[in-house]
Amino acid sequence: MKKPTATDVAKLANVSVSTVSRYFNRSAYLAEDKIVAIEEAIESLGFISKASMNGRKHKEKLIGLVIPTFDSSFISMVLAGMEPAIQNSAYRLLIETTHWEKEREKRVIQKILSQGVDGLILTVSSLFEEEVRSLVGDLPVLILAGAEDSSYPCLRVDNVMGGKLATDYLISLGHQKIVHLYSDEIGNRDSIGRMEGYKASLNSAGIDIDENLILNGGYRASLSSRAIQSLIDQKVPFTAVFAANDLSALGAIQTLLKNGIRVPEQVSVIGFDDCPVASTFSPKLTTVRQPLHEMGKTAIPTMLDLISDREIHFGPLELKVVTRDSTSSAPIYYWVETL
Repeated sequence: MKKPTATDVAKLANVSVSTVSRYFNRSAYLAEDKIVAIEEAIESLGFISKASMNGRKHKEKLIGLVIPTFDSSFISMVLAGMEPAIQNSAYRLLIETTHWEKEREKRVIQKILSQGVDGLILTVSSLFEEEVRSLVGDLPVLILAGAEDSSYPCLRVDNVMGGKLATDYLISLGHQKIVHLYSDEIGNRDSIGRMEGYKASLNSAGIDIDENLILNGGYRASLSSRAIQSLIDQKVPFTAVFAANDLSALGAIQTLLKNGIRVPEQVSVIGFDDCPVASTFSPKLTTVRQPLHEMGKTAIPTMLDLISDREIHFGPLELKVVTRDSTSSAPIYYWVETL
C-alpha cells in the first residue's frame, strides 16, 4: 500500500501543499481551522513526516514573551489583544516575567532561548539593543514599548507626545501648578518620555518647571499616594496632577479625597493608558488612551512575519485624551487655603 504524502494530507484537509509545508516548517501564520484540518488529515492517513522518520519529535512552535510583571493593567490589556491572534496560529506563547530586574531579564531570555523559541517579544525591556543581540543572535525580535532608537521592529506610542497631550489639556483648563508622577523603574523609558512631554508642554506655555512638583509615583497606587500625601503635608500648592499611568492616578485621587480635597473641583487628575478601571472609578478618570489591545493584536502577526522572513507592515499607534469626571477648570483658590 502506498504511503500517504503531504499532497494527500493537503487534499484531505482541503488546503494547499504549501500550507501543509508551512505547518511542518513553522514558517507562517495559519488559521486555527486549517491547523485542525491538517492535524485531522495527518491522523486519518497515518502520515509520517521526515522528521518523525528520522526519529525526531516534531518541534513545538513557540514564541517567547518577556514581560516585567503580570500585575499591570498595561500588560493585561496587551495580553488580551494577543490571545485571539495566538489562538488562531500554530504557535504557543512561552511567557516569563522580569520583575523590572535587568539581570533577571537576561536570565529569563537565556531560559526561553534554551527551550527553542522561534521568535522573541520583549515588552518594556530594561536591556539596550546590544545587550539583546549578544543574547539572541539572529533570532527574530519584536519590541513592545520602551525602546528608543532600536533597529529592532518596535510597536510603541510616542510617549513624549503623550506627556505633552496630557499636560497641554490641563493647561488649556487654566492649570499652572501641575504635579507630575513618574516611574523610576530601571529601563522605564516610557515614563521618561512622558516626563519629557510634560516639561515640553510647560516650556511651550511659558510656565516655569518646578522640580518640587515632579515626584516618583512608581506606576503604583501606593507610591503615588505617598507622593501626594507628602505634598499635602508640606502644604505645597498645586491644582492638577498628571500621573504617568492610570494606577498612579487612582492612588493620587484616593489620597486627595482622604484629605478632604475635592476632585476635580480643587484638584484635577489625568492618567495614562485608559485601563478598564478608569471608566468605572469614582470620579471617572480622564486619561491618555493607549491602543494597548491593538498593540497586542498586532504583535503576533508581526512576529509571525518576522519568523517567516516576510516584510512587516504596521501603522502608527495613536494616542487620544479621553475626558471624564476627574478634570475641570482650574479653581480660583488653592486647596491649601481651605486646610
